[in-house]
Amino acid sequence: MQMADRLTKTYEASSQPIASIRSSVLRVVVDALEANGISANKRLSKRGLSRETLDDPYIPVSLKNYIAFFEDVATETAQPSLGIRLGEAIKPEDLGPIGVLYTMMQTLRLAILRFCRFFPALQSSTRLGLIIEGDATWLEYQIDDPSIWPRRQDAEFTMALICALTRSRLGRGWGPEEVHFEHAAPRGHRDLSQFFGAVIRYEQPTNRMLISNDDLDLPFASANPAAIAIIEQHLIDLIGDGAVQTFADAVANAIMRCMKQGELTLELVASRLGIGPRTLQRRLTAEGKTFREVVQKQRHRTAEVLLKNERLSLGAVAGKLGYADAPTMSRAFRTWTGQSPRAFSKQKSSQ
Repeated sequence: MQMADRLTKTYEASSQPIASIRSSVLRVVVDALEANGISANKRLSKRGLSRETLDDPYIPVSLKNYIAFFEDVATETAQPSLGIRLGEAIKPEDLGPIGVLYTMMQTLRLAILRFCRFFPALQSSTRLGLIIEGDATWLEYQIDDPSIWPRRQDAEFTMALICALTRSRLGRGWGPEEVHFEHAAPRGHRDLSQFFGAVIRYEQPTNRMLISNDDLDLPFASANPAAIAIIEQHLIDLIGDGAVQTFADAVANAIMRCMKQGELTLELVASRLGIGPRTLQRRLTAEGKTFREVVQKQRHRTAEVLLKNERLSLGAVAGKLGYADAPTMSRAFRTWTGQSPRAFSKQKSSQ
């Protein structure tokens, strides 16, 4: 049996309908712990994770359990900057084919685009992509499931590893121009500013990095076009259609960007996608969805993330979601969840 066939069958046999992450990423965290004399067995068991899965880097494990494990480790070992520290130390080969492919591309832009395209080979139910807003280009990262919270360590780890991969080719002095995180500013957050060498903003709608357009076109010294096709085919064999984004997903991304700009209409969303409103509606209908359904789903998702931030007023949350006022948003939220925004926020803060 060929290697690619084995990997594809392993993926199909073990794929789950829940958000998942490859055990190879969990292995990075576990190995780092044990290198520092910290046993991971009990912490893995506590979160329903099996050590046996670490022997096969392609086995998917629960993303929710992995992130909870990551948070447990950071808290119990008193290492609040654990995600940054592990991301900084990442090597391309630690991420398997997707990490190696990153270093083989001709430019930073192509490396990031390929990384985003094949990211489902590492992690599902997650948004990762380059977003253009005027003259600014952002790399955005967000887990779709709002119930997976807190997730500070994963966010900082992911942003740090992308920086580390880039620095492995452009030099240790490279850095983004600005970095945003969903979570609140942690104590002693100077570690993050020092690592990224950029302005850090917290309590933002999503995790993202602002990357200079000039930097995106910088060449990678070790580009290897001959090997790229081989690795890409391996990743395609591994994830099948998992790397293909539906049109509804593209619409949801455009909706999220419009909400950030403070105005949400069908015309604006269609404009961001470079199509007309009727074309947008027709293509959604072909996927069995409506524009209203996609808007409500994205608003629900974003609302749950924003309401975890106790400092935001309901009016501020309503504004970020594109609602005219807090009462309108509250009625919608009650329809989605069966409870008021305040009740939801209090419930999450007490957990």
